[in-house]
Amino acid sequence: MIEVKSVNGNEKEVADILKKVLDDAGIQNEILTFGNNRANLVATLGKGRPVLAVSGHMDVVEVDKDNWETDPSELVEKDGMFYGRGVTDMKAGLAALVISMVELKEAGTPINGTIKLLATAGEEVGQPGAEKLTEQRYMKDVDALLIAEPSGYRCVYANKGELNITIDSKGQAAHSSMPKAGINAVEHLLHVLNNIETKVKQATDGIENEVLGDTVFNIDVIKGGNQINAIPAFAQAQINMRTIPEFTNAQLEDIFKEVIDEYNDQTDAQIDYSVTMNTIAITGKEDSSLIQLIQKIGKPYLQNQEMSDEEIKQAKKSAELTGLKFSKDEILTLGMSGGTDGSKFLIDQPNGFDYVMFGPGNDTMHKDNESLSKSMYFDYIDIYKKLFTEYLK
Repeated sequence: MIEVKSVNGNEKEVADILKKVLDDAGIQNEILTFGNNRANLVATLGKGRPVLAVSGHMDVVEVDKDNWETDPSELVEKDGMFYGRGVTDMKAGLAALVISMVELKEAGTPINGTIKLLATAGEEVGQPGAEKLTEQRYMKDVDALLIAEPSGYRCVYANKGELNITIDSKGQAAHSSMPKAGINAVEHLLHVLNNIETKVKQATDGIENEVLGDTVFNIDVIKGGNQINAIPAFAQAQINMRTIPEFTNAQLEDIFKEVIDEYNDQTDAQIDYSVTMNTIAITGKEDSSLIQLIQKIGKPYLQNQEMSDEEIKQAKKSAELTGLKFSKDEILTLGMSGGTDGSKFLIDQPNGFDYVMFGPGNDTMHKDNESLSKSMYFDYIDIYKKLFTEYLK
């Protein structure tokens, strides 16, 4: 799967790999295509209730090969670690789910219920795969949902929502010595961005969720102009926000609309915006039966990790920087800013569902030299097999 360059697309090729493995094991599955080499895959093992849905996405983010020490499209093993784009986020988690199902099937292990695998397309941008599966009612009979996104040996039961907005500023080109003959799209964009950021921070100040914290606002992409002596006729910015139930995506979008409309009315600017991603915050049950089982089954694997004092120090520092918690003795429960396909799967039941994000990985997702501990990967296969059989007994 690592060799497939499924950067915001080409998930059908990953699904084909999974289908062959599942077919060979005699596990019922189907690929659901939706054009341009994109696809979801659904597989089931067992029958009846309860139904445990397990999920992972097949797409990855873009990579800058020049910054890598290995070929990112090749799985490389070195010093007890795997390297490659997607090993942490999240082809390892997806592979571990599939291998667990295959090994349970091959061993003839009784499954008193159903394991439903939902392998999705496009989680990184827009989550169209999870959205389609939900619309096609693949979540209608699900009792619990486990998403194998990288959590390390931690249980994440709450995730922030995400709102991505693109702002386009249209102006009129002119020679830079005669700026009044043109309309500077970059200047207008900068002014409106400043107004929006100020209004968002004022509106969200002091509003927090007990588990998820506060609203996050980031200007991540900005483009404009093409020559130093020309008034730019176009500029664009892309804003990423991580949202909480107490200040909704709709409230944030209202601020954008209000500020942009007001700015356009008072100036010669032509500013517009579009929403490119809109997912809600979700909060599961911290003491759910699924999470309690994970803590019981996974604890010995966590405690068996051989970590030096320096590694523990680095792990604590990494957890602090990413807003997480660290323990080498207990599988902690927590919420985090990063989103999952759960926002689409649980669109109609965002609070109180038996939901957990629990999968192999570390903090190298989306980074150069993305890596994963080999021992953690194999631990998770064992944990998943025990978890599936104990939950469905």
